[in-house]
Amino acid sequence: MSIDTTSYYESLLASSTTTSTTTDSSTSLSSDDFITLLCTELQYQDPTEPVDNTQMIDQMTQYSQLQQLTEMNEKMDSMTDSITSLTATYGLEYIGKDVEADGYTICKDGDDISTLYLTLDDDAAELTLNIYNSSGSIVDTQTFSDLDAGTVSFSWDGTDYDGDEVDDGYYYILASATDSNGDDVDCTTTTTGTVTGVSNTDDGIVLTLDDGRTVYLADVTYATQ
Repeated sequence: MSIDTTSYYESLLASSTTTSTTTDSSTSLSSDDFITLLCTELQYQDPTEPVDNTQMIDQMTQYSQLQQLTEMNEKMDSMTDSITSLTATYGLEYIGKDVEADGYTICKDGDDISTLYLTLDDDAAELTLNIYNSSGSIVDTQTFSDLDAGTVSFSWDGTDYDGDEVDDGYYYILASATDSNGDDVDCTTTTTGTVTGVSNTDDGIVLTLDDGRTVYLADVTYATQ
């Protein structure tokens, strides 16, 4: 009577490619395990039905590829951790610096209101700024006419449509511009502030500004030396 070690081998090989809650020793197949299993398979094979050479080569190739992929994944994970650590360390260099970054958030704290900078790619016949509160409700709209291409600054007075002062907090400004023909003009917005903190998130390194606003390090376009 022969022992069907081939099916046992295949089940072990398959288990090494699955993720489970068991320990690594019970789900991974090391080089020593492979050699031991192969010798056992050859030892208990049926002399009248020896292990097929093609099947054995396929199994060895499959294991070799799996081992290489596992080692590659481990190296990639290690490299990713190193890059993340280096990026976070790099972000610390921004603490205390004044930065300009892509963004559209301003902060109102009493009479102190953040300045927003707008860059027009072309001359604009009309520029419209809609100001929203943190709940997503629009509180004010500002309209400007005949603006040249380039960068301009916008300072909000902190009042709503009725001229009443709004609550302190964060507000969001969405800009749209058109030329004399009514065609859209590209308009980008940037904010400025002094960096007081750095944090590492799944979406990237985040810089905290002195007024509590946050910007992504990747969005920083300028920083003081």
